[in-house]
Parts: sequence; structure tokens; C-alpha cells
Amino acid sequence: MDQPRRLDLARLWREYGQRLMRYGGVTIIGSAVGVTTLLIGLYAFDWPGVFANFISVCMSTPPAYYLNRRWVWERGSGNHSASREVGPFWIMTFFGFVVSTVAIGIASLITDLKPVLLITQVASFGALWLLKFAFLEKYLWKDAEHFHESV
Repeated sequence: MDQPRRLDLARLWREYGQRLMRYGGVTIIGSAVGVTTLLIGLYAFDWPGVFANFISVCMSTPPAYYLNRRWVWERGSGNHSASREVGPFWIMTFFGFVVSTVAIGIASLITDLKPVLLITQVASFGALWLLKFAFLEKYLWKDAEHFHESV
């Protein structure tokens, strides 16, 4: 009788641990850019939550792309394929933007408290965090080891 496959956490950590930790670091940097932009938009310019979220995502995506590509997946600073890398990364980011915008739109119907809108944005992107890692690992930069350059 076949035994069900057990989740081998030690193997998963060996294979993905360092990359996941780096991805977490990039997420902190990207989140700092995004949250700062969101706060400036909401408090300094009194932008509506959805518009502030849009600008926040647009400002945080380029550094997230470059840091993920270069530091997490150790791709060099060479060619950036618009169809294989940049486009799919922006599409993935757009998906996160849609999820966070829907969440902020719903939160805006309930309250106009800006801290609630901030927490809603962070929670929305946080909910997608592991899905984004899996997408980047398995589809976008799955062959990263072939592109390893000294950084």
C-alpha cells in the first residue's frame, strides 16, 4: 500500500530557503516604497484611496523587479526580455493591484479612515506573497541557475 507523500520541509528549506529570505527582503524594500507613496498620496495630496494605490504600485514595481531579478534570482544586469520577464512581472503586479484595489474600494465604502486603507493594501499584497514567489520561481525565472553571474 502506497504511503501518502509527506511534506519534506527540510528539503524545501534547502532548495528555497535562501531565495525566500531574499525575496522577503526585497518585499520589505518594495513595501516601504509602496507604503510611503501611499501615505504621501493619502495624507499630503488627499488622493482617493484607489488612485493613491495605483500610484503606489507604479512607484514600487520597478525597484521590486530589478531587486528580484538581480539579487533574489541572481540574474545579471544584462538583457531584460520584455515578453519573458518585464511584461509578465507587470502582469503579476497588475493582478496584485486589482486585488488590492478591490479590497481598498470595499474598505472605502465602509470607512474613510486612512490607516484602514493602508492596512487593507498591505494585507492584500501580503495575501498574494507566496503565490507571487511561486510564480517567479517556477515560471518567470525558472532557469535562473543558467544565468547565474557574479554579483
